Amino acid sequence: MEMISSLIYTIIIGAVFIFIFRKVYDLFYGEKKEKQIQKIHNYYRNENIIKVDLLEHQPKIFTLYKVKTDKETKKVKIKPGYKVVKIVPKKN
Repeated sequence: MEMISSLIYTIIIGAVFIFIFRKVYDLFYGEKKEKQIQKIHNYYRNENIIKVDLLEHQPKIFTLYKVKTDKETKKVKIKPGYKVVKIVPKKN
């Protein structure tokens, strides 16, 4: 009986540790393209997105996307932790 309870305890603690490790890894090194595109769709949920193109990718620094909507085309930078930063054009 002790062996079974010890095994169950080890499995539960291991699962919790793996879950926390994956969440922390996503927070600091958000590199999954599917999650980044999903975050862009959530950020522009009021607009109809036609196309999302990858312009530039620098691992662990940022990823630059070009988002084409019905109204206009925008550039969006996503930093680790899935933080969305809008790129505004420079004024002359």
